[in-house]
Amino acid sequence: MNVSALKRIAAALLLMMPTTLLALGIGGMEVSSGLNQPFDARIPIVGAQQGELADIDARLAEKKIFERAGLELPYTLSRLQFRVVSTDDTSGYIHVTSRDSIREPAVELIIEVSWQGGSLRRKYSALLEHK
Repeated sequence: MNVSALKRIAAALLLMMPTTLLALGIGGMEVSSGLNQPFDARIPIVGAQQGELADIDARLAEKKIFERAGLELPYTLSRLQFRVVSTDDTSGYIHVTSRDSIREPAVELIIEVSWQGGSLRRKYSALLEHK
């Protein structure tokens, strides 16, 4: 089989994949809290299909994922809470909060998002200032 035929087969397979595998993603993290305050951030969900938001699960990645990325997982981050909030049928955000104040000015997170059609991980960094 030549390269041209393989490219056509690959393109055909991509076209047959469910769009949910290709469409859902998460945007940049918008932090509204400051240093020495409980953490409060939003991460927009982009490209969700109708009804898909109800099936989305967001959480902090496991410690071994942080280690593979060369990051530490401080105890305060392990207590973060994640909640998917729907603003309508196809858009929403992940609300990331903590009960405890964050005392480190630099926060690095790896978030895992899963849904019926797939999953993804994304690393976020934020600098917290006094407010």
